[in-house]
Order: sequence, then C-alpha cells, then structure tokens
Amino acid sequence: MTQREKEILHIIKKDPMISQQEIADLLNINRSSVAVHIANLMKKGYIKGKGYIVKEEKMVCVIGGSNIDLQGFPNEKLTLMDSNQGKIETSLGGVGRNIAENLARLSVPVRLLSAVGDDFYGQKLMEESSTLGIDLKNMFISKEHPTSMYLSIMDEDHDMKVAISQMDVYEKMDKKYIQDNHLLIKNSNLIVLDANIPQNTIDYISSLFQETPIFVDPVSTVKAMRLKNSMGKYHTIKPNIYEVSKLLDMEIHTINDVRKAGEILLSYGIKRAFISMGKDGVFACDKDNELLVKAKIYNIKSATGAGDAFMAGLVSGYLKGKTLEEATVYSTGASILALKSYHTINPVMSEDEVLKILDNTEIQIKIY
Repeated sequence: MTQREKEILHIIKKDPMISQQEIADLLNINRSSVAVHIANLMKKGYIKGKGYIVKEEKMVCVIGGSNIDLQGFPNEKLTLMDSNQGKIETSLGGVGRNIAENLARLSVPVRLLSAVGDDFYGQKLMEESSTLGIDLKNMFISKEHPTSMYLSIMDEDHDMKVAISQMDVYEKMDKKYIQDNHLLIKNSNLIVLDANIPQNTIDYISSLFQETPIFVDPVSTVKAMRLKNSMGKYHTIKPNIYEVSKLLDMEIHTINDVRKAGEILLSYGIKRAFISMGKDGVFACDKDNELLVKAKIYNIKSATGAGDAFMAGLVSGYLKGKTLEEATVYSTGASILALKSYHTINPVMSEDEVLKILDNTEIQIKIY
C-alpha cells in the first residue's frame, strides 16, 4: 500500500460515506486522483462496495499453483523409450487452483491467490476458473514468465509414471504479493497453502496469519521440504507416505510407521494430520483419535487430482464442524469422485454427488 493509499484508507475508516471530492479537498489533490487510489484499494481488498465498506466477505483463501495440465494415457501397457498410442487430455490444473475449484463445486466461497502468465493459457485459465465461481480478482499476471504447465504420462493402470513441470511464474508470489493482499488473507476464515509457492512465502504467511487455520498440501517429496521450517504453525497437513517420509526423514514401511509419523506431526503442534497410503487408504489422527479409512474403488479413470479433491473435502468438513472420522470419510468420497473422471476435476463434483458415492461405496474404518 502506498503512502497516499494509507492516507485515503484512514479517512474512509473514519467516515465510510465520505465522497471522493471531500477526500480530494482534505488532501488537496484532484478528485480523479482519489478515484484511482480508491480503485487500487478496492482491487487490493482494503475496501469494498458503495460506502467503502472496509470488511471483506469471509472466504477460504487458497494460495498456490495454477497451471494447464496435459495428461497422456496409453491404450496398452506403457512402453518407455518409445512412442505409445493413446489419448491426451488438456485441462485446468495446479494444486491450489484444483483445490479452489473443488471447493467452489462443493459450494464453499473461495478466493485464489496465484500467478499466471500474460498469455493465451493464462487468459484461458482465468476465464474458465471465474465461471466456476472462484474469486480471481487478485491474481498476479506476469509479463516475464509464461503460465505454468504440467505434463504427466500415465501408465496402463492410470497411475502417474512421470511428469515435467514448468513453474517459474510462482516466484512472483513473494512477500510483496502477500503484503499487497494482506487484508484479503487476514479476513479469510481459513487459508490453504500448497508447496508450489516459494519457501520464504510459506514461512512469511505462516508467521503473519497465525490466528487463521492454515491447511497445507506438500505437493511432492521435493517441495514438501518447503514446509519444514513452519511445521508448528499449521492446523492441518495432508502428505502421502513418501512426502511424510521425506519431511520427517524416516523410513515408512508399515502401518505402525505411519502411526509414528502421525504422532511426530502432532508433536510439532499440528492439530490434524491425514497421511495418504494410496490403495491402502488414509490414516488420520488428532490429539484424541487415530483411525484408518479404506474404500473399495472400481473403474478408476485417473489418479490425478484425487489428493486435491481430498483436501477440498477436509476444508469443507472443517468449516462444517465434522469430527476427524466424518471429515476423513467425506474427503475420501470426494477423492473417489475425482478418481472416476479422466479430468483433473470431475465436472459432476458436488456435495450431493459426494454423499451419493459414499452411499454406494464400501468403506472400512479401523480405530486405533
């Protein structure tokens, strides 16, 4: 915020119904200049609407990656070092953006803070995400870097075999970007971070907004390490067994190893931990409970995006006051729905569809 913007915001806080001409007279500047400063304050989220209302609507604020996903599916067994016949799907992606879309489809008010390039793909991503009800007013548009892209090759079982990502644009999500959007983030009822953003930004957010629950997604084994410095400041973490193994520098082979990892995460001060074990289910724990939720899943189309749907389920569950068990089961239903679509986000994702799929899925729950 500039010094002039600070002056104008101070005046507006004292008199929310003051006119632009009155502000101009007080500061001895042109009314047109006041209009520009007020437009900037509205864009940054410090004021909103007629009467310059200084309180922003409570929303979930997702801060993370947004990109274009390219997925390749072989018709038969994947052959490395060779060309494979199959099909290629293109869709909107990025862990943060995916979580935001799932939340929007689950009727959770959500804002996305991310970065895209000033290019065709960035425009496409912004336009299509906006139609889904995601608030994108404060996205960073870079003229220096292209929109992030994620290319993944799936095997014959539709599990990801290898991927290449181009994500230089996320370096623009620095401390200044967070400062420019400080009020929007502060007024959120929950913050979701994915580890695509720089470690310095993660640490800065975790220190600055300690009064707001922060949910984190490690994204990958390499990027998981960006979360390590601020472990005690997260409310909820959702790693898989490989990410938590890397994060805690421990070998994980058995369910007892997973339980031990959960205990260590809680010892840092984390309130809830959800460790994905792939086909073996999800282990969840808080200070009072430990449980394993496993579902029998058929007709899997693609594993990409299942973790993002699970995180959206956790956020929705938390906002509705669900218990650890209820949240884990509900989030499992959201992930199953994602698994049943070739798209990163299942286009039928909704509260009703999650409940419907849970009614038709065998769920096993083991309490420890």
